[in-house]
Amino acid sequence: MLIGPFDRRKRRHRCDSCTRSHLKCSGDTPCTTCVKRHQPCHYLVAAQKKPAILVDQGRQQTVDTYSVQKAHRLVFTSKMVKLPPRSDPALLYFSYYHAFLQNNKFSSLETPQEDAGQLMRHGDPEAFLRDAMLSLGALQASKLSAVQKSKRAHYQSALESYTRAIAGLRHALSRPGRNNEPHLRAGILWTTLLLGLFELMNDATGDGWLQHLVHGTAQALIAGSPSACISGSCSRFFTESKIFEVCRAILFNQPSFLAEDGWMALSASLRSSSTTWNKSQKALDSLLDIVVLCSSLRVRAAELVESLQSSASSLNATEQAQAISLEGFALRSRLRHWASACHTSPVFRDSSTRQDSAESAPESESQLLAATFFSATSIYLSGVFDYELCYWQSLDLPTSTLGEDEIQQHVTFILALSQRVLAETRISPLLLLFPLRVASARARQKEQKEQIMRLLGRVGSSFAVAGAIVADVKNLWSRNVAVEVC
Repeated sequence: MLIGPFDRRKRRHRCDSCTRSHLKCSGDTPCTTCVKRHQPCHYLVAAQKKPAILVDQGRQQTVDTYSVQKAHRLVFTSKMVKLPPRSDPALLYFSYYHAFLQNNKFSSLETPQEDAGQLMRHGDPEAFLRDAMLSLGALQASKLSAVQKSKRAHYQSALESYTRAIAGLRHALSRPGRNNEPHLRAGILWTTLLLGLFELMNDATGDGWLQHLVHGTAQALIAGSPSACISGSCSRFFTESKIFEVCRAILFNQPSFLAEDGWMALSASLRSSSTTWNKSQKALDSLLDIVVLCSSLRVRAAELVESLQSSASSLNATEQAQAISLEGFALRSRLRHWASACHTSPVFRDSSTRQDSAESAPESESQLLAATFFSATSIYLSGVFDYELCYWQSLDLPTSTLGEDEIQQHVTFILALSQRVLAETRISPLLLLFPLRVASARARQKEQKEQIMRLLGRVGSSFAVAGAIVADVKNLWSRNVAVEVC
């Protein structure tokens, strides 16, 4: 009688959280430990040991002979990328990589992967950028594969490429002066971004993404200074990666280097000098500057409230509070000025002139994303003050808060526009996590909450990190219900 993997016993594995914590796992979905901890429970497919696949570069197509134009002939569906039979693994994964980027726009750049491809061919002797691209393509292939055996094989290849990319990147960074060469610095930057994307697709906690973004991408940009991003491939990389840093700052209520004067000036310079961006793309980029300033204000306001909670009010604290209050009004004014200057659609106007009309809805991809971010930022800025309103009232200071009716209008817009982004555009679903998280904090109706969960589920089908947002939202709603009962 055959035993082991050939019999009908169900094989059990520990979930990712229990594995990292070295805890016993029940094997359920979700497991009992994750339920007790109120955290998402995610199982990774166990990697099977098998020899690495070697590609014969003399007879088969590789990254040096693979044309980016071939990716445009791929038929991309929700299930798979259709390729000619018997394609070699490298070509297969590069195809999935290009198809992934084509269907996940993060900025106004149409073909950012061309920069990465050029860098890989001319400045990556250790091939860590190539491995990062392959890891992303293999992971996408695993997600879209309908055959379990192929899914496991692709996932194993993804982990192997990811491991090689990490090792190569560390080796490159350990060599003195290496990242001072412009093309090599750009290769390192692109690798950290792609590895961060891998974590967003694979890790439900978001911890891996933060490590790559905060300690990788951000530190590499800071080391190069704004002057290194004025032109060339580093300039295009900054444009592509900026929205990731903005979303990180706003989702985690953390400060960002982008709020510093030098980086603000760089963004303004790139917008004014660009000959390829249209008006709506420039409007979205200028809105991101306001978003990151709101995040920095939130950090300062939270630190002030914490100090007021721990000690009595002082003259210094009062002066800080006055400065934060004034900056809140200044940012509210900038938001409204941005809406008037950049868009004529009533969806961007003040509540007194706004109309609910299908004719007023934004049409382009940049306009749709900007409209969604505008409503989310409007609510977020109000939350800087109205969550601790008693402290601001105790100091007798006015605040730039919104009324409940206007907040609910913004929530309605966020949900409607997010639905359109998913249905009508190639914008990455990942970019909806910020507006959906903001909307969830203000959702009052059962229908709103159900729609938020459906939209987050759509995001989660491509990016596992949505699981962390879902768990956070559910925890928030359960606390709100407990407070209402009390």
